[in-house]
Amino acid sequence: MLTEAFFAVCDEAQPAKGSYVSLYRSDPYYGGPEEGGWWGEDTTLVAYQHYPAEIAAEAALEQVKLLADEQNKQERKAYGEHCLRQTEWLEARGLDDDFLPEPDGETRFFAVVEENPGSLEMKGDRYYS
Repeated sequence: MLTEAFFAVCDEAQPAKGSYVSLYRSDPYYGGPEEGGWWGEDTTLVAYQHYPAEIAAEAALEQVKLLADEQNKQERKAYGEHCLRQTEWLEARGLDDDFLPEPDGETRFFAVVEENPGSLEMKGDRYYS
C-alpha cells in the first residue's frame, strides 16, 4: 500500500490528522404554499481553519460561537425590521399580506469542529426548479 511505503521512505512522517473549526451560513427559503407551505435551507461553508490538536480547535470554537451568536442577533434584528417595513407598506396601501411573496427566513451562522471542512454544506431541494 502506498501509505505504508511512504512511511517506510519517510521514517519521521506523521499521519495527517487534526481538526477544523468551520463557520457556516444557513439561509432558509420559502418553497411555496403547497400543503400548507414549506421551507428549505441552504447551508454554506463560509470559512475554516485547521488545528493540529483538537483541544486548540475546541478553544477557538468557543470564540467563533460568540462571534456567530452576535451576528445572529444582528441578522434577527434586520429580518424583523424587514418584515415590519413590509407590513407597514401593505397597511399604508390597504393591501392584504398575501400581496407580497412570503419572505425567506433570517440568515443564521453557526460553528463546529469537524474532521473535514465543508461536510455540512448542502443545497436545499427546490421542488419547483
